[in-house]
Amino acid sequence: MERTIYQVFEVDSARTVTLDIAGIYEIHPWAGTNILAETNIQIWHASPEILGFLIKEGRYDLVAEKIDGGFEIYTKDRNRKPLKTKEGEVTEIATAKIFVPDFYTWTQQEGLTLLQRKP
Repeated sequence: MERTIYQVFEVDSARTVTLDIAGIYEIHPWAGTNILAETNIQIWHASPEILGFLIKEGRYDLVAEKIDGGFEIYTKDRNRKPLKTKEGEVTEIATAKIFVPDFYTWTQQEGLTLLQRKP
């Protein structure tokens, strides 16, 4: 079973944006002015209702906060505990594509991604 969720973050005129995202993610430049997160969730050994519940509860959500004239976007639930049903352990894979406005450059530092607005 598979679902994709989308989140949009308005970064206004932020000079910097820090991404602290758990799990597997890729960054792609795009012509938009907002940051778009596309999270794909694949799950095995669970019902559609369980997946719907996990999404509704925000297990895969990202959160944005303004910090010192910039933004930090981070994973809401960093410690996703393994799930179990009466049939056994649930296998889940969540991957994200982060679409970043093309007026930012990015670097990886200590598990974080730092976006900086081009001059």
